[in-house]
Amino acid sequence: MRPIARQAAARVAVITLGAAIALFATSGYRARIVDVYVLVLGGVLLLALVRVARLIARSQADSVFDRAWAAMLDRTPKKSELELDRDVVLSHTSAFHYYTRVRPVLREVVATRLQQTYGVDVEREPERARELVPKDAWEVVRPDLAPPADRLGRGPSVGAQRTVLEQIESL
Repeated sequence: MRPIARQAAARVAVITLGAAIALFATSGYRARIVDVYVLVLGGVLLLALVRVARLIARSQADSVFDRAWAAMLDRTPKKSELELDRDVVLSHTSAFHYYTRVRPVLREVVATRLQQTYGVDVEREPERARELVPKDAWEVVRPDLAPPADRLGRGPSVGAQRTVLEQIESL
């Protein structure tokens, strides 16, 4: 804080010297010179206070709020229901859309349910996961599923998607 006070004092000294010279050199503008002098002194004081506040804030450890705010900013935003509805409709017309948009959401749901219910990690224990996940759902969420060969081909029907979703919900 001392360097900030020294800089502010140096600036005040220079400004005071300039204002004193201006006051003695002119006769008709004394009121304006004093007004500008007070305004500039206020600016120097405000700048010094901002620098001190910034220095104090930097020296303090992060608060619980700051840590929570940082954690919230790091998270990827969750998809809204409207986006998911749109993805389901579009996945009916495009197999690649189903593979890239709907399948990751289903995989995340299956992985979470298997982890919470059975303590099974889909990536590390695919054999055990295959035993627990019903057949149609496993064909969608299995880790080794390759992208569709025909990217412009039709995706699964809404009925097939409903079957997979019901099987996942039964986990």
